[in-house]
Formats: sequence, C-alpha cells, structure tokens
Amino acid sequence: MANRLQGKVAAITGAGMGLGQAVATLFASEGAQVVVGEIKGEEGRETVSRIQTQGGEAILVEMDVRLGEDAERLTRAAVDKYGRLDILVNNVGVQINKDVVDTSEEEWDFVVDTNLKSMFLCSKYAVAQMRRQGGGNIICVSSLSGLVGNGLQASYNASKHGVIGLVRSMAVDHAVDNIRVNAVCPGSMNTPLTETIPEEKLAPYREANLMRRFAAPEEIAKAVLFLASDEASFVTGSVLVADGGYTTL
Repeated sequence: MANRLQGKVAAITGAGMGLGQAVATLFASEGAQVVVGEIKGEEGRETVSRIQTQGGEAILVEMDVRLGEDAERLTRAAVDKYGRLDILVNNVGVQINKDVVDTSEEEWDFVVDTNLKSMFLCSKYAVAQMRRQGGGNIICVSSLSGLVGNGLQASYNASKHGVIGLVRSMAVDHAVDNIRVNAVCPGSMNTPLTETIPEEKLAPYREANLMRRFAAPEEIAKAVLFLASDEASFVTGSVLVADGGYTTL
C-alpha cells in the first residue's frame, strides 16, 4: 500500500500545523511532491523541513487563501516547480463562536471568506490547470458542522454547509474533465489549540461521540489520503464523515 501518490503533485492549504501539516507529511511519505500553502511563513517552513528531513520533496507558498491572486499563485507555483497539479486539498478553516445577533459583519466575512470563498478561489485555478493536463482531484475539508446545526456557530456552520454544496456542484460540473471532487467532514481533533484548553472544558466534547475521544490529525489525514488516491477512483461528489460517530447520535 506504500507510494499511493507516487508521481503526483499535491497542493495543501493551511499546511503549517494541525490537519494540514498531517496531510502534507503523509502525502509526502506516500510519494507526492507537496506544495505547502500557508499564511504563516515560519509554520509553513517547519512543514517543508519535516518533509525534507524524511526524504520528501516540498516547497512553500506563503499565501492568504482569501485572495484570488494568491490562490492563482498556489497553482502556478506547483506547475512552475513540478510541471503539473494533480491534487488540491482545501484545508484552511477558522471559527467564531457567536450567534447571528452577536456576529459582526466583519466577523461573518472573515469566517466565510476563509472557510468557503478560499475553496472557491483555490479550486477555480486548480480546475483550470487540471483540465489542461487531463484530470485531477480536489478534496475540501468541511466539518461535522457542515452536516448538523451547532449553537453559537452561525458563521462557521454556514460556511461548512457551503463547502459541501460547493463540492457537490464542482463534482457535477467537472466529472467530464476527469476531475474528482470530494469532502471530508472531521469531528473534533487534538490540535495545538485544544492543548491550551483545560481538560474539564474539553471533557464534555470528548464524550459527545461514540469513540469518547478526539481524533488525532493523522487519523483524519488518512481519510484525505484515501480520497486522493486511486483507491477512490470511482468516488466523486461524496462526503466522507470521520467524526467518531457523532452524527449517528
């Protein structure tokens, strides 16, 4: 099962930490040449260094996924360095915990632009390149919050539901171009952010799924790898839920 992405070029946004970093390092270990998209240069360089230390190939593109020119530059960097772009993983996401009354217009725009508009922009330029080369593969990271309603997450829920709608629309539009498009919906994960929160506050959330724990980013990265690989060659327009059973309750 090794080298499932041998010869593939993959661009991953938000790859400086957490799930994005886990996906980038896993993809590299499976043979992919990786383009790390990250707004924080230091964190992006750390991911590139990890990949290179393990014998992999990676470059960094410092970018703001909310900007069209930066989204275009991500695809262009992949093509300039490696000659093509086979896989795009739209991973960036932010969250503000407020209802619609308390959410400011600026906060709404920040969350929706980061979580949803970014996936439109990065996909826009990736699809154009994938068409030219005869095909490709896009995976968008949504959330269990894209499937259910959560209190005090108006902007986050809206954006993550939107990701699933975008994925399904792109899958319909671009199957003729030999481009597969799918979504992954993770549940709660252990991240650098959760490490700063007292356990007594985290415990109820850990108990909220059937597994009674949070996922490791590496576990969710394996779900992304499946969709990126030829093992999922007949999978498009799908939503892969990896939430420890939360949405079954």
